[in-house]
Amino acid sequence: PEIGIYGDSMWQQPQPFKGGGKGFDGGYPGQGMGCKGGGFPPQAGKGGFNQPPCGKGGFNQPLGGKGFNQHQGMQGCGAPGGFPGHQQHHQQQHHQQHQQQQQQQQQQQQQQPPAGAPPLSVAGCQNPTVSNIIKGTYTVADSNHNRPVYKKDGGGGNNVTVLIYYWDERDGPNFSGWWFGPKVGGDQVWAYNGNMASPTPPRDGWKVPWDGPLDPTLQLVPSHHQQQHQQQPQQVPVPGGKGVPPPGTAAPPAACGGAGQYGVAPPPPHVVPGCGGGGGCGMMGGGGGFHQGTVRPPMAVAARQAEEAKRREQEQAQRQAELKVKREQEELRRKEQAAALAVRKAIQKVRTATPDNYDDLRAQLEEAQVSNLEAMGSQAEKVSEEAAVALEQAQARVDEVNARAVEDEKRALEQEQLRKEQEAKIEAFVNEAKSKATAMLEKVKEAEERAEKLSDATSGATPDSMVKQAETAEKSVDETMQAAKNTRWCSVSAFRKVKREILELTSKLASGVRSLDKFGIVVKTTRESAAKKAQALQKLEDRKQDFVKYDKDKDGKLSRTEVENYCKAVTDFQLAKGALDAIMEALEPITADKLRPLHRKVWIAKSEDLARKQRAEEDARRKVLEDQRAAVQSMLDEAASLQSSADATATEAEQKARPLISRETTLSAEEIQEAASEAEKLLQKAEGELSEAVAKLSKAKEECDANENLKGFEHEDKGRIEHLGDRTRGRLNKVTAAIKLAREKALRKAFAETDKKRADCVTAIRQKMTAESKSGEQCFEAINEGNALTKEQFAAFLKTLSDLELQEGDVDKLFENIAGDEASISKERFMEMVRMFYKCVKATVMSEEKSIKSKTVRRLELGEVLEVLEPASTEEVSGVQRVRCQAVLDQATGWVTLSGNQGTSFLEPGGNFYSCVKETLLTDGLSVQNSKTIRRLTKGEVIEVLEFPKKDASADVNRLKGKAKSDGVVGWITVASNSGTPFLEPC
Repeated sequence: PEIGIYGDSMWQQPQPFKGGGKGFDGGYPGQGMGCKGGGFPPQAGKGGFNQPPCGKGGFNQPLGGKGFNQHQGMQGCGAPGGFPGHQQHHQQQHHQQHQQQQQQQQQQQQQQPPAGAPPLSVAGCQNPTVSNIIKGTYTVADSNHNRPVYKKDGGGGNNVTVLIYYWDERDGPNFSGWWFGPKVGGDQVWAYNGNMASPTPPRDGWKVPWDGPLDPTLQLVPSHHQQQHQQQPQQVPVPGGKGVPPPGTAAPPAACGGAGQYGVAPPPPHVVPGCGGGGGCGMMGGGGGFHQGTVRPPMAVAARQAEEAKRREQEQAQRQAELKVKREQEELRRKEQAAALAVRKAIQKVRTATPDNYDDLRAQLEEAQVSNLEAMGSQAEKVSEEAAVALEQAQARVDEVNARAVEDEKRALEQEQLRKEQEAKIEAFVNEAKSKATAMLEKVKEAEERAEKLSDATSGATPDSMVKQAETAEKSVDETMQAAKNTRWCSVSAFRKVKREILELTSKLASGVRSLDKFGIVVKTTRESAAKKAQALQKLEDRKQDFVKYDKDKDGKLSRTEVENYCKAVTDFQLAKGALDAIMEALEPITADKLRPLHRKVWIAKSEDLARKQRAEEDARRKVLEDQRAAVQSMLDEAASLQSSADATATEAEQKARPLISRETTLSAEEIQEAASEAEKLLQKAEGELSEAVAKLSKAKEECDANENLKGFEHEDKGRIEHLGDRTRGRLNKVTAAIKLAREKALRKAFAETDKKRADCVTAIRQKMTAESKSGEQCFEAINEGNALTKEQFAAFLKTLSDLELQEGDVDKLFENIAGDEASISKERFMEMVRMFYKCVKATVMSEEKSIKSKTVRRLELGEVLEVLEPASTEEVSGVQRVRCQAVLDQATGWVTLSGNQGTSFLEPGGNFYSCVKETLLTDGLSVQNSKTIRRLTKGEVIEVLEFPKKDASADVNRLKGKAKSDGVVGWITVASNSGTPFLEPC
């Protein structure tokens, strides 16, 4: 039989049941074989129905079962061939069935996520590890605590499911809100939002990690792309008939009955329609039924999606690596260009240098070359050549400028000498004129004085004497005036003549300069033309001489041998036969006027031969470079292989470690430790492979750095492999954390197993003490005469306990648990182990003596805890069991009845265990203020009391000393806060 699905919600709450055997077209009369399975529970009566009275031929369940996606199945009765049953019974069953289906539909609608909820897009997140997991598009997949559960499309990589879900306050307000995690309510989470009022995941306000700071970049926004999962259109119900498969499916195998009635909704794409029972079927099976044996989990789809996601991720990583290399190359090229530009600016300044600043500009250029030499990279050689050329040209120009300056200075000196000579002549001429003018002025002065004297002398003189004196003075004045006029005229005439001559001379000189300029140009042109003509004639003569030189037979043309000799002599090159044939065919006969074309063709042939040789050398260099690249690529491939192996080993380690931290694991502590050791070996193997891969990458980089032609060759593969290596290391870190948690879990589990065995041991010892009516001290005295117990003595004592079953190694664990670090079990340890407590379950009294008629010590209230001092014994008068004990509350001591003679219980074992009802702290001392926190107690943990509550005056609270049953940690815990909030309650 196949395995099917039993229940209404066939995909949400699967329950296995036996599938149908061979089907029939319809029920047979009475309780015959009516479809053995057909989707009914195995507890059904004969014929496979819930209610044995099937009626004759008809089925007692008229409704078809639920189809897929919770669509209602078809109504129908038995298939053709069935006989009519009891009509009244049939109607009653129909009514009951209809009511049940309505209730189930209401429950399913409550569990379904809200319809029409838009997809969400998650973006941002500052934590790169969490960002790679949670970023993407989410659609509603389920509901939890009456809120939608969103699932990431495509998962979070490595087939990890990523959900956004809401959790209510059942675990306390600190854990209520919206979460990112792989499982609803799971231990592993990535982000948290404490907004409990939001009906959908909040847009912002998320903590990454969940107990870290707020991440303002993490945003959840509605996605407007069309949903990938479209709703299936409803179909019209089709009544079941003779066993046939659903539409579009192949006929069922012969071993199964045809599907009678089937639900209206088609199955999911990864589910193959199964076989129902016989023709008509009941509510929970039959028509259109599908069985779990044919449900194929979408592993192939998930695998393809994971492979596609991995491929896209690799392509993205490759593109990023290529982009990174391209950016680095562009940055390097930009730096080279900037450095070259800085040097070229200095070169440009040198090109315009003058003799005054040439030395400074040259120093600046040399400094720029030194500082930018490394940064220029491949352009350094070219820029250096440009600098050398610029310096050479600048030096030549400076030398030319200096030479012109010398010539200009010499010419200036000559002109200055000429000017001085002319000035000297002019000065001599002026001095001569000045001396003549001065002499003449002296004579004019004497004439003036003589005239003045004559004026004075005539006052008393005779007329004759006056006439005579006047005539003499007049004659002197006339002579002097005439001489002055002559001197002035001579000076003016000389000036005018000199001026005219100088002006004429200046004009003639200017005209001569212009003529000289014109004739200079003509002379220069003529000289250049003559030089070119002479050069051309010389070249022509040289060619004729060359032709004559190589024309050994003097026949006026060059033969084949003479051409070969010419080629060797001129170009130092041996022409190939093909090239020589081509030249001879093109130029023959080779006369003197064809020497120049011959020369060109010979040089062309040589350049072609040199180009072929260069190509061959380049091919050889390329081959060597390819071999070198192949060697480096081999290293990179080995590194990639090691990385892939490490990734596979990491996957295997994850598979080993995953079950260890699962809450549903049934492994023992030793099995967890063994599995953790195996996972650690895989972890070490993967780390070794990663180390080898890193070494290969380092060696490849060294090879590339040492070879100028291979620099940067490894960047792409190296970046990709390192990126994958970082991902693998991240996974290994998670495995390491999982192994650590597993070992801690194993320790806790080992302690729990040992603690349980200790409880069984204590129970057996107490039973022995009760049977022998001995106290704890008496029992210890009887074992080894009151001395401490060694491991062998303790083992021998345990063998006397008939009710205790021990496995190999249990004795050693028990001894270590009880003795602790000591080599033996002391009396105090033994007494602590066998301490027994009772709690008062009905109010009673404590008496001073064993007799119930003895004086009352005090009344015991409900819930009080008592420690047993002596084992229970029977009171002779009343026949009831009485036990001597001490009240924990006030240390009162006395006898208390366990249960009355009518069976009423007053005391029950227990009272020394408390349960944590609210998260609190476990500290190392009684005082809250002066103690240190050991760890945090979570809700639900059980504490074994070692010292009952005591008052902590510093905080005004009661605190007890206890041992956590989960891991054996001992410390002090507050029972309730000073405001009355309870942290511990008796259990």
